[in-house]
Amino acid sequence: MGIVVDPKAKFEATVPVVVVGAGGAGAMAALAARNAGVDVLLLDRDPSPGGATARSSGMIPAAGSAAQASAGISDSPQRFADDIQAKSNGSADPVLVEAFTRQSAEVLDWLTREYGIRFELVEGLPPGHTARRMHALADRGGPTLLSTLHSAIRNAGVQLKAGALVTDLVVDKSQRVLGLRYERAGGKAGYVGCNAVVLASSGFAANAGLVAEHLPDVRALPFAGHDGSQGDALKWGLELGAAAADLDGFLAHGSIVLAQRLPLPWSLMTDGAIQVNRDGERFVNEHEGYSESALFVLAQPGGVAFNIYDARVHEVGLTMPNYAAAVEAGFVKRGMALRDLAEQLGIRVEGLEETVALVNALAFDDDADEFGRRFQASEMLLGPYYGVQVNAALLGTEGGLAIDAGGRVARADGSKLPNLVAAGAAARGVSGDAGGGYLEGNGLLAAVVGGFNAGRTAARLAGS
Repeated sequence: MGIVVDPKAKFEATVPVVVVGAGGAGAMAALAARNAGVDVLLLDRDPSPGGATARSSGMIPAAGSAAQASAGISDSPQRFADDIQAKSNGSADPVLVEAFTRQSAEVLDWLTREYGIRFELVEGLPPGHTARRMHALADRGGPTLLSTLHSAIRNAGVQLKAGALVTDLVVDKSQRVLGLRYERAGGKAGYVGCNAVVLASSGFAANAGLVAEHLPDVRALPFAGHDGSQGDALKWGLELGAAAADLDGFLAHGSIVLAQRLPLPWSLMTDGAIQVNRDGERFVNEHEGYSESALFVLAQPGGVAFNIYDARVHEVGLTMPNYAAAVEAGFVKRGMALRDLAEQLGIRVEGLEETVALVNALAFDDDADEFGRRFQASEMLLGPYYGVQVNAALLGTEGGLAIDAGGRVARADGSKLPNLVAAGAAARGVSGDAGGGYLEGNGLLAAVVGGFNAGRTAARLAGS
């Protein structure tokens, strides 16, 4: 894969905009460009496109939405931006943060108005958010969100070619992309010309070499994200002289059913669950974000942890697709007594009993523990008890090609490449330069709003 300089290249066909990657960012870019009046070809390497979006919770943060107003929730883009910057210690790109938060509710409203995609306000307050602002479809989950977007692009007349692996970008001497080459099943190659390209082919978390180079501290984490996250966009962009930013930012998760690469909802923790190791001991404030928790889980004996909770939390979890899938697959265990649960999970019984007794004492007194987590009376753990063994894993990267608010890819001197646009994990996100900077929902915020902006920008460039 690489850059081919061929000013006289000939193509089988030409389309105004080509989008590479049919996950959430690519689907949004294709939809926005088509809505702006240009023809779009959407290419994806997988026979059944999914990307990181299909593995997500499907919850999109937005501030100032109609759903919030109906629920009597006071929120604003500035408050949302402040939450993002607080989580990233001020290291998130302020231009992108301002644009994405300001447009977050507008883009969701656009999807409802133009395509009938309606979002509901989700209960609960994820760590780091100071207002309820998570929005999701009535049928929760990333797969539902992506399938809904794919239905919209089909109805809008976007041509989607699945199983089309883009191998090369063809450019002229000014670094303008003239077209690209892709391969389909059986080694059949396709050549398509274009006026603008959107790179939405995800980040580089599945590429062990790039992870070792840019994220050495997390290379011991198993990978549980989308296998197409090979860093194609980053490599193409860098070869063209683009700048990259926040390459040491990442998204990990401290509650993964590794056998199925299944991230369990962190809201289990905010609703009262705890994490313990094989000795039955807690080791972290579970109300911190799930990305930074991953390295704490990795440091436990055997690199495993156990989520422990009661029937109240279990019932909440059943409303969320990933948790329900873990229950159906038999990973979640139940015990009338803590001893029963500990024996099923392989946890030291005395340690678990002591930990739960301490948690309940803290909850009774409305007190905080040594990690800074405050327990309330409603969070007392009472039988029957539930638990599940989890691992930590790397899900994605938060750094990528440097872009402006519209998604145009920038060189190191700030100038823009002529007609190259990027969105989602292919581009720099809004989590700053460390794993602890990821605020829940940042990935889909960048995919949905960043994808929308990239599509509009590509449509404009295609007509210029």
